[in-house]
Amino acid sequence: MISLDDVRSDSVRYGPLAYVATASRRGEPHVAPVAVAWFGDSVLTFVRTDSRKVANLRSNPRASVHFAVGPATNWDSCIVWGSVSIIEDDASRGSLWDKMGYDLSPFEPGGPTASTHVFLRIEPDRALILRNYGMAGREQWRR
Repeated sequence: MISLDDVRSDSVRYGPLAYVATASRRGEPHVAPVAVAWFGDSVLTFVRTDSRKVANLRSNPRASVHFAVGPATNWDSCIVWGSVSIIEDDASRGSLWDKMGYDLSPFEPGGPTASTHVFLRIEPDRALILRNYGMAGREQWRR
C-alpha cells in the first residue's frame, strides 16, 4: 500500500489535465477533460455550472479522476475515486479562486461571485497507479 502523499506526488507528473468520470441517475457514464489541482488532500476542478458533470453529481456525488496516460510518463497512469462536493457559494468560490494554478478570469470574467462556474472538490477514498499500463506493476491506496 502507498500513501495519499505518494498518489498526489505521482499524479503531478501527468500535468494539470485529467478526465473526470461521472454517472447519471440512470447510470449512464460521462467522461470529460478538465484541468485539476490538488488542494490539501482533495482534487479541485473548475467547471460550468450547467455542465453534465455537475448535473450528474447532483444526483450521484461520486466521481473518478484519471490522469492522462502518455509516452512522457512511460505509459503510467493514476486514477483517483472519491466523493464530490459542489462548491457554489460566493465565499467558498472566492477562497478557492487562486488555487487552480492558472488565471480563471478568461473562463469566468465575472470573478468568483459569478454563478456560471463552480468548483468540484473530490475527496479521494481510493487510488490506483498503473505502471506501464499495469504491466510493470500496480500500486494502491485506500482511506
